[in-house]
Amino acid sequence: MHRNARIAAASLAIGLLAACSPPKPPEEERRPEPQAQAAAQPQSAIVQTAEAYKDRARSAESQQLEAADQQRAQIDAATQ
Repeated sequence: MHRNARIAAASLAIGLLAACSPPKPPEEERRPEPQAQAAAQPQSAIVQTAEAYKDRARSAESQQLEAADQQRAQIDAATQ
């Protein structure tokens, strides 16, 4: 009985493997088109918002550095 089951399982496995077709060859890869024209196009709203955020951060940083310089100058003047 076990022998028949093994033969049936082996036959089924061979039949399933034989029914599989070979994989299709991959298509040729296509390179993306150059985006040299992209600089001439207007920026999207997301990019504009991000740039505005960066500009505000740079401005805040420079103001903070100037305030720190003024504070150091005041401390130096007070200690002399």
